[in-house]
Amino acid sequence: GQQGVREYRWALGLGLVALVGLYFLGLITAAIVVAAVLVPVVYVMYLYEARVYRDAPIPVTLLTIGGGILVGLIAALVLDPLLASKPVFIDTLQGPVLDITALLLVSVVLPLVLEVVKPLPALVLRGRPAFGHSIDGIVFGVAAGLGFAAAQTIVHYWPVLSRFGVRSEPGLWLLPVVSIAILFPLLHGTTTGLVAGAIWRLGRAPLSRMATGAIAAAVLGHIAFALGTQLLIAASLHAVIVLAWQAIVVIGLLIAIRLQLDAALREEATAEGLTHATCANCGAAVLAAGFCPACGVAMTATSHNASLDAGAAVSGSAPGGAR
Repeated sequence: GQQGVREYRWALGLGLVALVGLYFLGLITAAIVVAAVLVPVVYVMYLYEARVYRDAPIPVTLLTIGGGILVGLIAALVLDPLLASKPVFIDTLQGPVLDITALLLVSVVLPLVLEVVKPLPALVLRGRPAFGHSIDGIVFGVAAGLGFAAAQTIVHYWPVLSRFGVRSEPGLWLLPVVSIAILFPLLHGTTTGLVAGAIWRLGRAPLSRMATGAIAAAVLGHIAFALGTQLLIAASLHAVIVLAWQAIVVIGLLIAIRLQLDAALREEATAEGLTHATCANCGAAVLAAGFCPACGVAMTATSHNASLDAGAAVSGSAPGGAR
């Protein structure tokens, strides 16, 4: 509902205010920790508010957010040493030189590998009958991606967290902290949601253009984010320009997952012969599989008796049905 939407906005806004406050107070380590968990915590609030968990809150929490954190930790601990042995910039007498092979490894090969492993915690839930719709895959994929992003941030910045004191000079940390807090989790959340939502119905329905397009958008978006960031850094451009490029890619991914959500609802409604119903939470006349697209509440969490037949909803609102 609208009250819930306002709560999420306030939670995210207050989190960002606290983040900036910690930064200007010189509490850089605390700011990094808050940045790493801010968006995942707000998303967990959404999962509970929308009652997405239904009757299995603990398994769903562990297999999505917790599973994403585990995959993120394993990926960072295994891949980081390999990437460290192949730096993108090589120090020479003439200055840093860009290594093309290392650049392709970090910006193309690594995103492909990560988009394969990140959805795994969400896909464990795919066999549950209660979570059979594509929108479940999208929701759980986003959760796994956010857990992955939080774990990656903690591991990558652990030397900073362990070396910095309680207070230190803010320096040039503001833009990295903003990227950690917003852009990095949204990148991994959207790409993982796109992939998980695309393959959720495999075995129940053939691979559609929507599904292949979602997977392509996730992979290409991740590659564009990583490759563009590395090239802009190599060109010694200002950090604001790097941040702007990352924001452009993330906005494109948010649009892609919104289109996937709409297409998934329409596709499944047609395939399953669903009828219109009225959401008991917001009163909107909807045609949805598991969630109300108007307010986001799980349709299974609303009263079954409050759902109305399509004919009554349509005839009452159509011009020809008025008396």
